[in-house]
Amino acid sequence: MLYPPYYCCPAASCSGRKLDNPVRAACRIYTLHRGVLPAYEVSLYCRGCWTRYHYAYYVTRPSERLAYRYYYKQELPYIQAHESSFLEVGLCEFFERTISISHTSTSDLAMIYNEKLAHLCETMRSPLLPTIAQTTILDGFFMHGLLRRAQRTNTELFALHNLPQETRLNEALEHYNQLMAGTGQPMYAHACHDCLKFFQDENGDLKYMRAATTDGVTLGHPCCVKWNCQTPLKSTKDHFCPRHQQCATECRVLDCEQRAEQDFITCSLPEHRQEEVKMRERNKGNVPQTPRRKKRGGRSLYGSSVADASDQTRKQPQVKLQTRRNYTHNEQLLVMCCGIIIARATFYTSEAVSSVKQFLKKIYPDPRMAPTHIFYDNACNLLKHLRAQNDTTFDLLVRFVVDVFHARKGHDDEFCNENTHPAAFPELRTMKDGKEAWAFNSSVAEQTNVWFGAFQSIVHEMSVPRRYNFFLDEMISLRNDRLLLNLARNDKQPFIQSCAVLEQGSNEDLA
Repeated sequence: MLYPPYYCCPAASCSGRKLDNPVRAACRIYTLHRGVLPAYEVSLYCRGCWTRYHYAYYVTRPSERLAYRYYYKQELPYIQAHESSFLEVGLCEFFERTISISHTSTSDLAMIYNEKLAHLCETMRSPLLPTIAQTTILDGFFMHGLLRRAQRTNTELFALHNLPQETRLNEALEHYNQLMAGTGQPMYAHACHDCLKFFQDENGDLKYMRAATTDGVTLGHPCCVKWNCQTPLKSTKDHFCPRHQQCATECRVLDCEQRAEQDFITCSLPEHRQEEVKMRERNKGNVPQTPRRKKRGGRSLYGSSVADASDQTRKQPQVKLQTRRNYTHNEQLLVMCCGIIIARATFYTSEAVSSVKQFLKKIYPDPRMAPTHIFYDNACNLLKHLRAQNDTTFDLLVRFVVDVFHARKGHDDEFCNENTHPAAFPELRTMKDGKEAWAFNSSVAEQTNVWFGAFQSIVHEMSVPRRYNFFLDEMISLRNDRLLLNLARNDKQPFIQSCAVLEQGSNEDLA
């Protein structure tokens, strides 16, 4: 039996009135070691404040349309995923870590659980099936994550009571996503021996340097076809957001806003209609078409040369149809050189240096909080952009450096050598085992991207952006927790820096 944590109403106005009017509902509890346990969830009612107390939450005047359910702050052994489905906390943690470490999908987790762990106690009978659904695992993941964030931020988690399960948590997900954005990561002020080092400058003064690296990884969710539109889609199957729904009747050739003719997706312009006809011929019968191959010497198997094709392209602008859903361009990460991820943001159109600049400004509204050195494979163009815009935000306190791997190729011009090449910063070199070495691992973002990019197959169809953002941030938090334990075991002495100390003790004269 799953009872509420109260037998008397905790509200001050009710003076400990005893709860009554029990309502019993059959449910199932999914556990890690004991299989599926048939159970009953019993709710109790307070006639003084018209509140019904359930196992995981309470709701006042539950019959009202705008009634809210408020989840208890105390930790409970089971997480309510659906009205009749509860997951043991240990099982939720097992699912979370399996996804985080091995990128296992929730559908695969459901199959594994049902085949190996979902044995039903033979002495108990229940009308509910002893199997777990993929949606139950996912909803349990989000509920467990929300409760964890509410506890971390010391806030109360609540959600509308009379809504379908798939939309009930939307408001809460959006709220905690906003808290996490920018400076909200728990490891925002992390430091350890792998990302914070001390050195003596040319005057013999003791200075410190913190190093981070930023890079983009190809990962995204469906978004509006309109350029750089960030309005969420109503459904992941849509091509346009609610604000641009009228564009669905326009010609699907890029940059053409004329109305499409009936029974066609293009306007009446001959070159636009010709592209649609070609597309229909290619897709006729839904038979996959073999892509054209090129012979040596630049001539295709169909007789036209590559040079001829390029000449035709120069003569007239290329007509391009937009018939598929649009996806965001990439996820940008800022990673400390020890591997701890500090921040994440979605770039909708490209990894332009202007977008990277805004990304860094949002993370560090006070530049004194920023690392002293930020590695970026396009640091030279980022610095040129900042100077062209007369943006001096990071001038005194931050050095933008090309990471060592990319500095070996394509970064040997005069500007790079003087401003962003790692060799131009003597403090970044140190002695290790009698040999000169780099003080920081500047390729940590590339290594992190290998892990992070593997989530594409899991998140590319998630409801956007609420669940998508929440899921990725939870994966980052779980990975950071693992890395933190490894850093402590390896005597790297990880700690969270005081923002006040950082502001007062910044290297003002680093320039």
